[in-house]
Formats: sequence, structure tokens, C-alpha cells
Amino acid sequence: MVSIDGEMFWQYSLSRYATGDVAPLALLLQDGHGVNVNVLLLVCWCLENNIIVNLPQLKDVIEAAAKSESELKTHRNKRKLAKPKHRSTVQSSTNANDESSASCERNAETYELLKTQELALERQQQEAIIEAFNQLDVHRMSAQPSGDGTRILNASIAAFINVYSLRENSEARSLVSQLVSQLP
Repeated sequence: MVSIDGEMFWQYSLSRYATGDVAPLALLLQDGHGVNVNVLLLVCWCLENNIIVNLPQLKDVIEAAAKSESELKTHRNKRKLAKPKHRSTVQSSTNANDESSASCERNAETYELLKTQELALERQQQEAIIEAFNQLDVHRMSAQPSGDGTRILNASIAAFINVYSLRENSEARSLVSQLVSQLP
């Protein structure tokens, strides 16, 4: 039986998310197609480690994530609304500039605080996902990638596409394909 250490997976997620175009592709899937980025990162980890997670198992993982998803979405929207807007106009009064600068600085601090809080919520959600995953009877595929650039088909990606109803959505499937091509 395969299990994941929570800290290891958090570090994997941070690293993978910061690689290539993974972050913008993941956000497009999240914002445009309702995909949970933490679940997506788990599927990426499965692909990279030749782990097969099937549709019912992936549904269990998503159910574990759903408990915190509403709070996370609300917080994410709050953070997006607090994103500092840069002023492009120059004001004539020094006092107005000072007040504007102070206000921008407070907004930036608030935004950074909300980002930090959101990361903590993401990590809590990951803990629930990992707890659910570690209770599953998942298996490692015996065959390793050939090293010639070809990949062995891992059913985890098919389960992911089906669980999020992306099969008939060519844009979403293209985004998933682009993201998977970013994996080593």
C-alpha cells in the first residue's frame, strides 16, 4: 500500500506549482473549470510516481477536500478583492501622495496577510486530502517510464478528467495535457 507524508507532499506541491507553466495552467483549470488545485497536484504526484488512483478513490479524495473548499473559495475571493491596485496618475499634492502611499502600503500588507492565510488553508486542505489518500488501497504501476520521452498511460489522469467532467471539454483537456507535459 502506498502512503504520502504530508510535509513531503506540501514541499512537492510548492516546488511543482512554481515550475514552468504549472501555476497559470492550474489556475485556469481552477477558475474556469472548477478543478481543485490540491487534487490536481495529487494527481501530478501520482503520475510522477507511477501510482494509480481510480475514479472512486479520487472521489473520496475530493470529498475530503470539499469540507474546506467553501471556506477556501471565500477566502480566495477576499484576497483577490484586496489585491493592491497600482496608481498610474501623479497627484499634485504632497499630502495626497503621502496618504496614497500609506494606503497602498496598508493594502499591500493586507493582501500579503490574506495570501499567507490562504496558504495555511491550502495546507489544511492538503492534510485532509493526504489523510483520505493514505486510507486508499492504491498501487504503484510495475513498469517504469522508458526514458525515451514516451509515457506509460496512467489511469489516474483519466479518473481526474472524468471526476471533473472534462471529457467533453476540449479546452480543459488541453490545459490538463499542457500541465502534464510540464511534469518530469
